[in-house]
Amino acid sequence: MAQGMNFEHITLEEALVKAKKENKLVFIDFYTVWCGPCKKMAKDIFPLASVGEVYNKNFINLKLDAEKEGQAVAKQYNVTGYPTLLYLDADGKILLKDTAFKAEDTFIEMANRAVSSVNSKYSLENLQDMFPKKQNDEQFLKMYIKEMEQYGQDTSDGIDAWLKVQTEMEESSPEMLDYVFHNIRNFIVGGKGEQILNENYDTYMQQASEYQAKMLPRLSTQILNGTMDTAIRNKDPELMKAYIEAYKQQPESRFREDNLLEAELIYYGMLNDDESYKTTTLNYINGLIEQSTIAEIHESDKKSYEMYKRAYDNDPKPSRERMLNASKEGLKASKILKEINELSKGYLQRATSKKEYETLNSWIEYGYELRKDNCFTDDIKAEVYYKNGKKKKAVALKERAVKNWPRSDKKFVNKEYELEQMKKGASI
Repeated sequence: MAQGMNFEHITLEEALVKAKKENKLVFIDFYTVWCGPCKKMAKDIFPLASVGEVYNKNFINLKLDAEKEGQAVAKQYNVTGYPTLLYLDADGKILLKDTAFKAEDTFIEMANRAVSSVNSKYSLENLQDMFPKKQNDEQFLKMYIKEMEQYGQDTSDGIDAWLKVQTEMEESSPEMLDYVFHNIRNFIVGGKGEQILNENYDTYMQQASEYQAKMLPRLSTQILNGTMDTAIRNKDPELMKAYIEAYKQQPESRFREDNLLEAELIYYGMLNDDESYKTTTLNYINGLIEQSTIAEIHESDKKSYEMYKRAYDNDPKPSRERMLNASKEGLKASKILKEINELSKGYLQRATSKKEYETLNSWIEYGYELRKDNCFTDDIKAEVYYKNGKKKKAVALKERAVKNWPRSDKKFVNKEYELEQMKKGASI
């Protein structure tokens, strides 16, 4: 009887050994429990007989929850979106990698492409080896971009290199304007694409369609966002630094400080610069605490609750009921507690001195003062206990944190997994 994909419950290391023994490749589906497209792949694509016929014949198939047992492997292969579909040879080298739901035909085509790429002159590994030596070869670069797209890989480096040497289009032409729009998310700050856009902006505005004229002023923001995505995907600290410097030139906005903080911490993480990471976190959290007194925060939250209650009483629709319920515990207090929780984790991972643990404990004391019983402070205190070898206390407090953690929060799954790891005495 025909069947769908056979997923094996073994580790990646075991899968690679088995693949080598059976002359197969390895396929990994990285998913999360909250990911809609992941569930659709599992329900509609993996069970198909046509899919099983190709994948079971050529691959050792694995499914890994990227937020639980698959965390380490996901980090190893720089998995940042879901579902990520990863194809490896028996040595663990990437043959093909893509993210997003795939229909039946496309999914089968990807498997066949991975198989055929193993001995291809233009395999992913060969292309990556050839690229640095072919920076002035216009035709190779054009082919490289196309092939890397097929392999589900980043094309920003290829596009930047091709734009520097291409002879197909005048930079001020309508054709180049169309190319800019089509590839804008693959342009990077300081790259040739951004230079072309800036130097020809006025000309493009004269040539632009109504839609293009409306969107042109927004392209610089798209380049900025694309630069951060590329820096994270490629683990490129220099590109992340370029993003940070460019972002600092942006106009003030509601999320500017938070976005800069996130980028700076990612940057220091890439450099393994623990001291700068801790100093930046320390300054931000202490600044957050000093912005308002606890009494002022409680008063602000009281006013917010009264406002949402009046709105709900006047028009009791579901959206207003949700906001009313959320405001009962205090919106501002919850935001502060959650921020301290998230930032404290990175600080704790890098904490080594008595003074740094005193700092963590001061943040914990503040959290309980702001709200006597709250899952966010319980969570970080549990992890401090755990890192200091107090497993029993850590597990008890983590259980309370998980019990009270908002089920609508995507991090709830992570908290459950961390609790499981604590109970086993494993790292979290």
